[in-house]
Amino acid sequence: MRSILIIASLFLLTLVGCAQNKYNWNGYDKGLYDAYKDPNQIVALQIRLQETIDALEREKQVVPPGLYAELGTLYLQEGNIEKAKFYYAKERDAWPESKTLMNVLIKNLDSRKQVLEKSKQ
Repeated sequence: MRSILIIASLFLLTLVGCAQNKYNWNGYDKGLYDAYKDPNQIVALQIRLQETIDALEREKQVVPPGLYAELGTLYLQEGNIEKAKFYYAKERDAWPESKTLMNVLIKNLDSRKQVLEKSKQ
């Protein structure tokens, strides 16, 4: 019995040592932390996210959950509503569990755009 427990423990330790990253985040966490700490780093974060997403798509790899939405939000913060909606739609299509939230964000952006257009008339 004791030998079975030892073998099982060794087997589990071996499996833990084989853990791999499922996604290529390309330093997203550090870039986000740096941008929170120093808002001047937001542009650097946006460029890095855009480059990461472009590279992953070129290599036909999976873009990690949330990266499309994060990039969309950065575009929204700079006033580029169409690019924000584009990346929100990409997040929705890539990650079905985000569909409800992304649809609400897109709908709200469309509504805001209509209100702004009416106020200009």
